[in-house]
Amino acid sequence: MGNTTSDGIVRSTGMDRYNVKLSGEAQLHDNWTTGFNGNFVTSKIKKQGTANDGVTATVYTAPISYTMAGIPSHIEGDPYTQNTFRENWIDDGNWACDNNSFTERSQRFFGNAFLKYSTKFGTDNHKLDVKYQIGDDAYTTNYSDIYGYGTTGYANGYASEYGFTVNEMNSLLTFTYNWNINEDFVFDALLGNELVDKRISNTQAVGYSFNFPGWNHLNNASVFNSSHEYKRKRTVGNFASLSLAWKNMLYLNVTGRNDIVSSMPRDNRSFFYPSVSLGWVFTEVEALKNDILTFGKIRGSYAEVGMAGEYVPSYYYTPSYGGGFFQGTPIMYPINGNMAYIPYFVVYDPNLKPQNTKSYELGADLTFLNGLVSLNYTYSRQNVKDQIFEVPLAGSTGASSMMMNGGKMHSNVHEITLGISPVDTKNFKLDFAFNFSKIDNYVDELAPGVESIMLGGFVTPQVRAGIGDKFPVIYGVGYKRDGEGRIVVNEKGIPEAGETQVIGKVSPDFRLGFNTNIELYKFRLAAVFDWKQGGQMYSGTAGETNFYGTSKLSGEVRKSDKYHFDYAAVEQKGVDADGKPIYVPYTGGVKGSDAEEYFKSVRGIDEAYVYDNSFLKLRELSLLYTMPKSVCEKIHMKGVTLGLIGQNLLIWMKEFKYADPDVDSDDLNSPSMRYVGFNVKFDL
Repeated sequence: MGNTTSDGIVRSTGMDRYNVKLSGEAQLHDNWTTGFNGNFVTSKIKKQGTANDGVTATVYTAPISYTMAGIPSHIEGDPYTQNTFRENWIDDGNWACDNNSFTERSQRFFGNAFLKYSTKFGTDNHKLDVKYQIGDDAYTTNYSDIYGYGTTGYANGYASEYGFTVNEMNSLLTFTYNWNINEDFVFDALLGNELVDKRISNTQAVGYSFNFPGWNHLNNASVFNSSHEYKRKRTVGNFASLSLAWKNMLYLNVTGRNDIVSSMPRDNRSFFYPSVSLGWVFTEVEALKNDILTFGKIRGSYAEVGMAGEYVPSYYYTPSYGGGFFQGTPIMYPINGNMAYIPYFVVYDPNLKPQNTKSYELGADLTFLNGLVSLNYTYSRQNVKDQIFEVPLAGSTGASSMMMNGGKMHSNVHEITLGISPVDTKNFKLDFAFNFSKIDNYVDELAPGVESIMLGGFVTPQVRAGIGDKFPVIYGVGYKRDGEGRIVVNEKGIPEAGETQVIGKVSPDFRLGFNTNIELYKFRLAAVFDWKQGGQMYSGTAGETNFYGTSKLSGEVRKSDKYHFDYAAVEQKGVDADGKPIYVPYTGGVKGSDAEEYFKSVRGIDEAYVYDNSFLKLRELSLLYTMPKSVCEKIHMKGVTLGLIGQNLLIWMKEFKYADPDVDSDDLNSPSMRYVGFNVKFDL
């Protein structure tokens, strides 16, 4: 049983969580065992909105001289009219904390019960385990989003209550057989059946235009609508595994699984995926045993994994309009006072197949000088085909897109781990570990006529996957450039917007982790470093603070007589005989008086705010002290450990300075948090 309560950094936010765990096991007979475990968690989280709805929008766009603590958030005598510094799309931070609320309430139960039968058949080299397990994972999460009367986005208020209930039942039957054939051979077999039944229920109620101020609640809405959705998915899987080991030297494993999934079209519901792995501990060969290489293993594997999609037969719905964006059809015929039902604008390919991933892996594990040095290397390649995504359709088809198989990609992964333990004595231990990883993902093929697919974003910039590109990429409006790649500017030095294109690559060149542990008597010092090299991210924070003149850079430009951005620039000076532009190097700069025009211009150029997010971070630093056994006995404890822990204590960034570069995008996000804590652990 436990409880966690914490207050958020932003006023009116926080979390309250309770959890209970109960488990037990009983030996019914020499051959029969039963047991159970159950967990229940309930939590309530109060938070504030993010991005344009977040309180940080007020902070980032207001000048330093604007003191929110000293200025009322509302007009005096009118608590429903905000006293905002900026335009009417940004709520005052204090006003938002008092009037807007975002609450998440969750309850979850998960647990299982089992019955197990074991027998050795009266022998010493045979063993059979038959186990049946049934479990359930049920959780409900409800969200409440309230925008108070007088909010900038909803002048008369807005309320939304939505949530989902998920109940997933799992039934698992396994037969496990072990046979020690002789001193050299060990045989293991596994046969099983799994049934997963998942039910999802979604509800939503939305109301806006409150009848009167002072009561920010759904029941106060003058316009109200609601919806409910229910889905059920069942998966039946049969699987088997065979393993053979020879002299603790050679290991062979072969597996196969067949799934039948109800969420796929009837003719494509069943799919089979096998795997095989082979490992050889070559240092077990007598001729290769030595005192330098104390352990050596090479390994390889091949595996296929199938992943089902969500197939929905064609259906009709009631169209709607909102936000100025077209949905459905512009022609609707009222039927008995109701809008007409029209075909849903997304159709599903009746020949939809599960996605398939083929993986190949080679690796080696080496240990030198009885553990002084360890080295592990793994290379893997994944070939993914029949990816499922929405492909745009021509409007003449009557639909906007089709859910279909249309993607093919591959990944190359290199992983290296190096461990060094130079000192290992009773009172002093020292060890280091390095982990290097390099992951390259490429899109090989998309559906005919599709050059890229959107993975995230609304308007530009977006995260996309495009043919031939390293996956994923940042897609948005770039600078206008000449044939040599130089940025085109006007006579004031202000750049021009170019085409919508790939403007950045998200994936890093590599990541390198380092951790160390130092144990001296009863003290233990541990540190974890993380180095990310390469990769880019888009910063909406930089764009907005520059535009509103609150960033350090905007101040420097206003004071500068000749500001140069960090790229070669050219200016057009007429055209040649063929009508092609003539570009000459631009030697001027942006004057301080043109700062506002400059930042207005680059606000529409997404590439201007794409940064290299390489960094080196001290991710964690901890100091632990274990009390002597004699002291613990005096206070009737088996053990007591005192700890001082810090996270994100130091970070060195190459280019990006606005938020945590450990994320892929920054849209008015809060700065990275540094955490320092003290804990005491009692062993009763």
